[in-house]
Amino acid sequence: FTAHLRRPKEEGILDYALRRSVGIYPLYALSLIPAIVIAKALGSVPSVQVLIAQSFLVQAWWPGWTEQALQTHCWFLSAMVVFWLLFKPLSRCLQNLSLVATLASKNLSLVATLASMVALFALPWLVILVPAIAHQSLTWYSAHSWGQTSTLLDLSVVFLKFHPACYLHIFVLGMLLAKLRILLDAKAKTSARPWVFCLPMEFLAPIGYLGLFLVFSLPELEPLAFKLSARLSVLLPFQDFQFICYSVWPDRGQINLALFLIFSMGSAVVIATVVQKPVQGCWSKYPTGRLAVPFVLSAVLVGVAMLPVHDPNPDVPIVVRHDSRMFDTRLPLVDSEGSAMGLLMNPSLAVRGDRIVMTARRHKLEVSWRNGWYNHSSALVEDQTWHSDILLGEVALDAEAWSRWPTTGEAPFQASMKPWYWLRTPQNQGWRHLCAPEDYVVRNNTLVRHVVTGPEDAKVFLRNGSISVSFNSLPPMGEEGCALGQDVSQMYLASSVSADGAADSVGRHLTCGATDKAEKNWIPFELNGKMYFVYSPSPHRVVRAEDDGSCQQVFSTDFEPFAKLKRNNSHLEIRGSGQAVFVNDTAATPSLPRPHFLAAIRYEGEDISHFAYRFSDEPPFNILQVSSQLPLVEATSEDSPTNPFAFVSGLAVVNRTVAISYGAGDREARALVMTMDRLDELFACADAMGGEAVVSGNASFVGNGSVVGNTSATDNV
Repeated sequence: FTAHLRRPKEEGILDYALRRSVGIYPLYALSLIPAIVIAKALGSVPSVQVLIAQSFLVQAWWPGWTEQALQTHCWFLSAMVVFWLLFKPLSRCLQNLSLVATLASKNLSLVATLASMVALFALPWLVILVPAIAHQSLTWYSAHSWGQTSTLLDLSVVFLKFHPACYLHIFVLGMLLAKLRILLDAKAKTSARPWVFCLPMEFLAPIGYLGLFLVFSLPELEPLAFKLSARLSVLLPFQDFQFICYSVWPDRGQINLALFLIFSMGSAVVIATVVQKPVQGCWSKYPTGRLAVPFVLSAVLVGVAMLPVHDPNPDVPIVVRHDSRMFDTRLPLVDSEGSAMGLLMNPSLAVRGDRIVMTARRHKLEVSWRNGWYNHSSALVEDQTWHSDILLGEVALDAEAWSRWPTTGEAPFQASMKPWYWLRTPQNQGWRHLCAPEDYVVRNNTLVRHVVTGPEDAKVFLRNGSISVSFNSLPPMGEEGCALGQDVSQMYLASSVSADGAADSVGRHLTCGATDKAEKNWIPFELNGKMYFVYSPSPHRVVRAEDDGSCQQVFSTDFEPFAKLKRNNSHLEIRGSGQAVFVNDTAATPSLPRPHFLAAIRYEGEDISHFAYRFSDEPPFNILQVSSQLPLVEATSEDSPTNPFAFVSGLAVVNRTVAISYGAGDREARALVMTMDRLDELFACADAMGGEAVVSGNASFVGNGSVVGNTSATDNV
């Protein structure tokens, strides 16, 4: 702007914007080619709309595009296009507009310039002032998670973080700084004491950087609502510098700022010499042809996106045929927001009349580092962020196709799953801002934060014909944060759930568990309109729950084979899996010709093994039978070095066909499907073992045990 004021150049608005784009667009466009190839390989390609918007550098203009884009950090280049288009009109306004007294003055005075700058400095702090006046939380924006655009709050947060309109004041502020320098220079030339006007310009920048350093170094000076206020104010440049320094430098525990700056400057010189200058030369050489580049780039990006879909789990078979009555298959569940948001796993199915209701967990791990504090001392903070969402879906039930499933291996449905964004806390807040357990590692001065962004591992079941969903989650934070020692997973219940989001769902804490240790994997079931959970398989404790979350233990029974197995294997844990389904088909269950509940359990030792089990349909709900091991497809986790494993998360029965849904290696939703009589054979095999508990190799097997053992009832059912 200083150069423009001193040497104005006659050119149109579009010509000016095109001339300025020479410095950024060629390298930006070139960088999108490897970015789309990498995204395609990872299965995280944005939508066609976003790719076209990126090609024309307009991805920051609509909040629904910005966080979905490739090279998300290039959002400010998109904002710069707007500022360049506005530069000519703004420069004329700043030359001719007076903010002091009247509009009659032809030049912006020194006092008016300073007043304008102060006003622009104050503008971003409205994000604090407005919520404070409305008596709302100053951190209201924390309910938004990256990539979400389903609510007005999500769109508002993305708008404030990235939209050009929210940074126009910074651009204008830069123009005013140029105007201020010219005015001070003019004052210095006519003043008897020119140093009075020269010194501010010489020391303004060092003083400003010192202030920024103090703000970002001392917790006492941390701005209110800093994640937005620092971004929208002039603190943004220093904040970006911190992100670059602590996120890019490989040895984050031992940052050498001098070496890092040398590395950054050297990389910039190499890129500028090898890539940017040659590309800019070609760009400048063909001023007419370059107008076609955004169209060609759009075609290339969309073309790559349309290539055949990459299988995210090529090492896991799509279908495994065990015999003529048993198949294991990948479930055709599709994330409505695309695969870039995470992998789907741990599905749960329930049949309601002629509809199938299903849930799944969406999961993605992200690890980042930043500078922070622990016990009032500086420390490196490692955020292990588990992006977790429950997805819901509902499709029509084709009962005949379901019956053919064990013989064909073809799933009788394909479902588009929607994130359960309408899940709310009892305080009508989004289920987002959760307690975050922390561990401090003394040897490298690192605070490790285990951040989970949403609920986990849902179980869908029916109660009085309506949909209920139980799930585990870290507790949502209250106004005073998280209670000491209670930052552990708890069980929650949402009743009368709308699968399509027509009405909000409220998750309520199930109160009969411990609050100082992790609670999860309760098995829900219904009997005579009443809701129960198997709290633990050994002993077989059953609790009764109400819609408001209140619950209490009502029965506890011992199963001698389990007790013997645990006595002989002290390291072994027996846990529940999925939900329980009522079965009353004596012809298809000859090994147990009576009504009963069917559920699943798992043994956790060095490895994880899963089994089906049956328990009584009458109080005290004692265990009747346990099957031989279920032949699930196991996979390794991409997030942690573990042995291959599976995790049963649901169970559904239709037309004598059993579907045991599960997650393979925390990265795939699958189902083991078999006929009811084939499942009954697994119980018959266990019966033949004579009721003895056996540990063999990597699998643990428990035989039939009809002896109830000790039984206690603490409440009437």
